[in-house]
Amino acid sequence: MLNPVQQWALSEQRRALADLLAGRADGPLTLPLQESFDVGALVAPTLAARLKVMWGYLAVWLAGRAPFCPLKVLFYRLAGAKIGRRVCITAGVILDPVFPSLIELEDGACLGMGCRLLTHEYTATSFRVGRVRVGSGSVIGGWSTVRSGVTIGRKATIGLHSFVNRDVPDGETVAGVPARPLRRREEQA
Repeated sequence: MLNPVQQWALSEQRRALADLLAGRADGPLTLPLQESFDVGALVAPTLAARLKVMWGYLAVWLAGRAPFCPLKVLFYRLAGAKIGRRVCITAGVILDPVFPSLIELEDGACLGMGCRLLTHEYTATSFRVGRVRVGSGSVIGGWSTVRSGVTIGRKATIGLHSFVNRDVPDGETVAGVPARPLRRREEQA
């Protein structure tokens, strides 16, 4: 049973998370882990919230097994992701099933084989949640990971096996762990 101070801390964290999910707050949101309650009490406090998370997992699971891109896009949209037109999602891609509504893929984005877009993460002391946006015409290289709270600009390229932990400007090419700039689009001409 939570004491009044712990109840207040839980309600404040739920409010902050609800504001982020509703678009009333910018992220990423970093919340300190509490010994008095687990993240499950924060993320899915009610039966309806637990069912919503389960639906997200099911839709993401189905998307991962879909044989072609339009079917993958359909399942990810059903999970809550915002996906534009002509988006290519290849085999093995993982969009975070806990908060798929925080993922936005603009028109013409391409997600390479096995890449991961994460909207939440843990450390030993905190829980982080944030939107992931992939700009129109951008390419995320195979087996790359995009961290919660990161925006990939328009026509940006993320190299193979990269870890993107900060925003990538329009037209930039980045690669590595962590991802670092290689060149801008105007330098290529």
